[in-house]
Parts: sequence; structure tokens; C-alpha cells
Amino acid sequence: MDGTLTREQAAGMLVGEVMIANPKTLPASALVGDVRGVFAKGTVRTVLLVEDGVFRGAIERDALPGTAAADEPARRFADVQPLSTTPGTPMRDALALLDGRDEPRLVVLDEDGVTLRGLLCADTAGTGFCVR
Repeated sequence: MDGTLTREQAAGMLVGEVMIANPKTLPASALVGDVRGVFAKGTVRTVLLVEDGVFRGAIERDALPGTAAADEPARRFADVQPLSTTPGTPMRDALALLDGRDEPRLVVLDEDGVTLRGLLCADTAGTGFCVR
């Protein structure tokens, strides 16, 4: 399904039912120029760095300084331990984690704490969730 779910619709579900299961990622070896290329699409606010399925960091649009050189490793600007959740977490708990955050995103990791499973992505208004 593509579109959005309202917070009310999502509240009774699990994170795994609402998250984007195959978010766009870049390799952990990506350069700043690669990340800027992804951010060129105005709707993208978070870039996920992954190596062989293992989460290596998240870069929020505002965390990438304009002064960073295009050939610098993007990982220098990545949050390697962002707020995260698991697919089995009730959405009510995830909503509590998201409330008050500047960027309403949660990285979704497997129970092992390292394998990327998805991205929980609230819409820009914070009233619902992007689903696809």
C-alpha cells in the first residue's frame, strides 16, 4: 500500500506493519556528495548507511554541514546510535518516542540491534505515517 496512515489508524498496530520495510539506503562507504544527491529529492530527510544489511548510521538533512566536502566520508556526519525501535514494538510506544522530535523518524532495527529492518517515517505534518 502506498500513501499515509493517520496516527489514529496506526496506533493499534505494530511498528513492523507501519514502517517502510525497504527504505532507500547508501553503502557505509558513501561520500558526502552521494548523500547530497539523495537529499536533492526534497521529500528525503534521512539517509541510512548500511553495510551488508548492518545499520551503520543515519544522516539527517540538517546534520550535513554545507561546508562538508563532496569527497568526505558521509559516515563522519552520521548518528551511529539514533533513537530506534524494533518491528514488534507497539505503535503506541513508538508514537511516544516520536512526539516532540524535530525529525519524526525512527530507525527500525531487528532484535539483534544491528540489522536494518526499516524506517518509521511520519509525514511532514506529523499527523500520519508514510507507507509503501
